[in-house]
Amino acid sequence: MNDQKVLLRIVQTWNINHKPEYRGFRCVNCQKTIRKGWYHWLITAGYKTPVHFCNRCEKKFRLNKIEVKKPIVKVNRSKFIKFPENIKSKLQKAVHKWNTKYKIFTPFRNPRFLTGFTCDNCGKNMFKAYHIWNIQKGALVEVHFCKQCGNKIKINKFK
Repeated sequence: MNDQKVLLRIVQTWNINHKPEYRGFRCVNCQKTIRKGWYHWLITAGYKTPVHFCNRCEKKFRLNKIEVKKPIVKVNRSKFIKFPENIKSKLQKAVHKWNTKYKIFTPFRNPRFLTGFTCDNCGKNMFKAYHIWNIQKGALVEVHFCKQCGNKIKINKFK
């Protein structure tokens, strides 16, 4: 199975929150809380989002040994917040900065190392972030903003 299919199948098991959440980062597969992760792009079937593996799951992924047995969770896209134009614009600008040509990536463009997480808006290192799912050009996109950037656009009023 190709990488995009595996990533998609994993993400399809999530209960994606249509409201922004302020929380730490988790492994895409085992859902263990992580402070550093291996990054991959999921850009297929109506998704455009970075996903992160812990060390153990990254090894399984590279060896094609991930088995996804959980059922698919249907995502109701109509429930996602239709943000005001100022917030929508900030989220779109953050996504516009992404360089999705790398299949495996880190913020430092070196896929051989685990890295921490950075704000999609200001680039600040962080352990927790606002995880903001939104729809852009028909794709479900997850943007990560640090607390300061999220507070500036008042994202917490949508929680």
